[in-house]
Amino acid sequence: MRITDSRYDRDRLRLTVAYRLICHEARTHTIRQCTGLSGDRIRKLYRNYMAGVPERPIRRRRGKSPRQMSYFRRSPAHELQAATIGTMLSLCGLLGRRQALHRPTIEEVARFCDVYETFVSLCPCAVITLEHAWYLLQVLAYADEFVLARCPDCQAVWIRDVLDLLPDNCVACRSNALPD
Repeated sequence: MRITDSRYDRDRLRLTVAYRLICHEARTHTIRQCTGLSGDRIRKLYRNYMAGVPERPIRRRRGKSPRQMSYFRRSPAHELQAATIGTMLSLCGLLGRRQALHRPTIEEVARFCDVYETFVSLCPCAVITLEHAWYLLQVLAYADEFVLARCPDCQAVWIRDVLDLLPDNCVACRSNALPD
């Protein structure tokens, strides 16, 4: 039995993705949902590979994962970054499958990690965490209350609440329309 056999590729990918999620300070529940690993296995992975690295301390977040879309409306920076992540998720084909939300394939989760890591490299002072991006992916994949839409004024992509009575426009057009 060799670790290089192709039958172990899936297990190695699962552990690699779990490692990446831990590095982004994802909660145990999110990692378990994404990889299928047990909570005990995730805690052992953290303890064995992350806890003793003083150069880059990684916090283990506790509690429930974020579940409020109002977070993405806190400021113009939040709105712009959410629209950026939403666009990147759409371009990478992660918004097409609703069933991927409950049972994502490990390849889809790895692609999601790629998207988030690209986003962080493009926006080094990002206010949106991996947990928030994961929630945004779920909300946009359902496409029942929030959708990616084009601004009617400037054609920029933004996240629109379809239950709003008045169709709004993107944060850039709203900030330009404010009186001086």
